[in-house]
Amino acid sequence: MSRSLFFTAVIATMIVAPPMARAQSADRPQVMVVGVAHFVAKADLHNSTWGSSALSPVMQAQIARITDALARFKPTKVMIEAKADDPVYLERYQAYRGGRYRLGANEREQLAYRLAGALGLPAIYPIDSIGDFPFDYDSVKAAAAKDGQGAILEQADADLQGIISTQNALESASDLIGTLRYLNSGEQLKPDAGWYLYLDLIGADGGAGQVLTRNWYARNLQIFANIAHGVKPGDRAIVFIGAGHAAMLRPMIAGAPFLIDVDPEKYLPQR
Repeated sequence: MSRSLFFTAVIATMIVAPPMARAQSADRPQVMVVGVAHFVAKADLHNSTWGSSALSPVMQAQIARITDALARFKPTKVMIEAKADDPVYLERYQAYRGGRYRLGANEREQLAYRLAGALGLPAIYPIDSIGDFPFDYDSVKAAAAKDGQGAILEQADADLQGIISTQNALESASDLIGTLRYLNSGEQLKPDAGWYLYLDLIGADGGAGQVLTRNWYARNLQIFANIAHGVKPGDRAIVFIGAGHAAMLRPMIAGAPFLIDVDPEKYLPQR
């Protein structure tokens, strides 16, 4: 779908089913955001340290348990962290359902495609932003050094050190179920979101830290809008997305009068 057609579709959705109309419905859409650690390394500040490939027997067994457990939610839509205007993800999913595509090692396919396929869902829904939201952490570090604010970044990282150590240990042990349970716990979500508030203090008014933080919030607000526009009354949607996004999206969904936030912890399998 072209970018112009995508925005036309979004605007049409807003006209047909504006959020306030949904707020008045007794059958508000339910949205479960499942924060994940990427199965394949991306250009993130903290990359996963899996001891085994997602295609290994130990990981495949856990993936099967996870998708079976999440199927109890009876989702009507499965959404993924991928550009909302890129048709390739739907094309691959439909090819997978038709036996013409072999799943790769990334979480979009191993979790989302497998769950949606097992439920016989006709489509997959990419909901990531399509805008440009630079994540220029190097400029933040340079501004902190220039303005004598290095202690702020040190405290930000110190607050996350225990979380990162726990996550690394779980991943290195190829404990996928334990990792997902940890990433979606309140113990992890709140500090993950709080890290950006430290960055907001770096630099002068409108400085590098505020630019990065503003971009991060703006991207997640667009993701939230894509989720909200992608559901209708009665829907039960699962969103597979990086845990850093989950820390932002869960409070947005919980605060939206036209959506219901569903905690994934009650559906994820026990270790």
